[in-house]
Parts: sequence; C-alpha cells; structure tokens
Amino acid sequence: MRFLAVLFAFLAPASAVSAGDDEERTLRALLSRGDEEVAMAPAFLDSVPPETLSQVLDGLKDAIGPVARIDGKGRDYVVQSDTHRMPARIAFDAEGRVSTLWFGAPEPRVTDLASAEALLGELGQDVSWLAMRDGAVISESRASEPLAVGSAFKIGVLAALADEIEAGRRDWAEVVRLEEHHRSLPSGRMQDYPAGAPLTLHSAALAMIAESDNTATDLLIDLLGHEAVAERLGIASEDLLTTRAFFALKADEARRADWRAASPADKPAIAASAAETLPALEAVTGPHAQGVEWYLPLDRLCALGAPLAALPLMQVNPGPVVGQPGLWQSIAYKGGSETGVLNFTAWLTDTEGRQHCAALTVNDPGAISETTAVAAFGAFLRSLHGQP
Repeated sequence: MRFLAVLFAFLAPASAVSAGDDEERTLRALLSRGDEEVAMAPAFLDSVPPETLSQVLDGLKDAIGPVARIDGKGRDYVVQSDTHRMPARIAFDAEGRVSTLWFGAPEPRVTDLASAEALLGELGQDVSWLAMRDGAVISESRASEPLAVGSAFKIGVLAALADEIEAGRRDWAEVVRLEEHHRSLPSGRMQDYPAGAPLTLHSAALAMIAESDNTATDLLIDLLGHEAVAERLGIASEDLLTTRAFFALKADEARRADWRAASPADKPAIAASAAETLPALEAVTGPHAQGVEWYLPLDRLCALGAPLAALPLMQVNPGPVVGQPGLWQSIAYKGGSETGVLNFTAWLTDTEGRQHCAALTVNDPGAISETTAVAAFGAFLRSLHGQP
C-alpha cells in the first residue's frame, strides 16, 4: 500500500543521444520513435532495460501525439503537442549521452475551466474538488462533503503541533523518542529505525509531510493527544485512527466490523487492541474499507493548511505540481492515497503573489489511475492560471 506516495513521473533516469545533439533534438528523436540513433549512458542501460524504455516512450507517443514544439532551456523543458503538454527533464554526460531523462504526466490541453472540471469529474465514482484564490472560491464541487482522503489528514497533525509550538509549549528542536507502539507500515522510513531513536519534532514533522512517514505520524499523534488532533480535523476523537490502527483494522475484517458497530466510548479500546499487532504489508493493499479511513471535506483541508503553507517543511515535496515550473512562486503540498482513495491538496503562490488552494479527492470502489488524476489536476491548475 502506498500511503500517500503520489506518482507524478513516468520514468526517472534513462536514455541518451549522440554527442553534439542538443536537448530539443534529442527529446524529439526519443518521442518520435524514428530512426535517429540515440546513444544510452552505460549506467542507465544497467538500471533501465531498453525494452522498458521503449515501452514508456511508445506509451508517451501514443498519449500526446506528434510533437509540435518544445519550450525550455537548461535541463527543464515542456513538450507541446496539439492535444497535450508534458514536462520533461534531460541532461547529458561528458560524452554527449543523456545522463538524466524524466517525463511528467502528459496534461490534456483544455480551453477553459469548465473543460478542466469535466476531466476531474471523470476520475471516479465520488469526486470533489475546490479551488480558491485569496480566499474566494473559483471552482468547487462537493467541497464541503467529507470523503476519504488518506494521508492528507496529516495536515491536521501538523496543525496541532504548530499550535503547541506557537503557544510556547513545544519547540521544533525538542527531542522525542521512537517507541515500539509507534512503529507502522510504509510509506516512510522510520518504521525501520531502532526503538528509542531520538528525533526532533521538526524531523518527525518533516518526515510526516514530505515522505508521508506513518511512524512519524503516530509518534506525533501520541505526543499531541487524539483529542487535540481530532479537534483540529473537526472529527470525533474516537474516530481518529493512528496509521497503525488503520492498517490493523483494514487487515482484520471481524475487528473492523466490531469497530464500526461500536459505541463511541468503545471504539478507542477496539482500535488499540487491533493495533497491538502490526499486519503484513500485503494484508492492507486491498480496496478502501468503507468507514475505516480519515473522512474530511476539502474546505477544511484548505483552511488547515493555509497558515502552514509558508513552513519550509511543507514545500519539500511539491507532489503533482512538480510538472508546472514557472507558474508558481511557492508550492506547499500534502496528499494521500490508498486503493480506491486519492487526494491532492496544494497551497500555491502565483507569480503575482496571489494565494491559492487547489484540492481534489477521488473515492472509487476500484483502483484509481494516479497518472490520469495527476494529468487532470495539472490541467485544472493551469486553467486557474489562465493557460491552455
């Protein structure tokens, strides 16, 4: 289960071109899939089989059609066709072979905001979105309706922590220790840290937001208290699950049914009992279990993150907005996903200094195509900026 890892690239390091060819010519050659010889750096031949590269490039060619033009300079480019635009990155080694090749999700070209909204509406069974500029709503659908948002709930944990720091009761440099009951499943890395490992609150918060580290999240919930975090999220304390309890309930159908049917007073004990044993990762990769999640409306997520967006730790991972260089002065991001659940929430400052929040949630009984969602969200953001 990828708990908040958002796919926004088709391929990282890959191929190359003969010495003397410039970036634009190389990108055109790769995406035209013509006869021009393209030399590949040996290190990338070791990591990316030629057949894999061919499959990806063929897929991109089919997705965007013939290349009309390529804009950009240095390493970063935008490939334009009549129907799509696609961010790309390319660099060469000393012998003129490509040392870096990356493509973002192809964004459909839309003529207006309504066209972008139509793309969002096709992403799943239940879809909500919201776009605000300087506090005014530009576009919204079901933005006040709570839907499952996966790891996006962690913005509420950060908000509760920021409250404590602002009140002087905590400090970013304060050291806390990882305990066994904090250990969760990936995403993240702290599940592999030894018990007793010392962490600053800043390190834990950074991991929770930038890497969606579940173990760091549970450590912070334990430190701050369920009540404080739940209050910031606007949900009942008994409905707030740690990520460890979430995984445990998702993996155990009987316990999950007991928890859903229990009275508010009994829910915390059932969740705690389930969380005593951490399930195997393969036991939690199935579809979203209705009722066992974090259900939040987009207007609350936007409001929670707005005062936090200037924190540097919120700007480490730009999520799906990575493919829109030049449109935004700053990008703060937190999203979430599990099978059947997807959320993107971004707080953005445009080149005129205007503040935006753009958010999307998709819930569906089946798997959601993250690549398609990233492309649609990118088109939505661009339409907000007035660019086709």
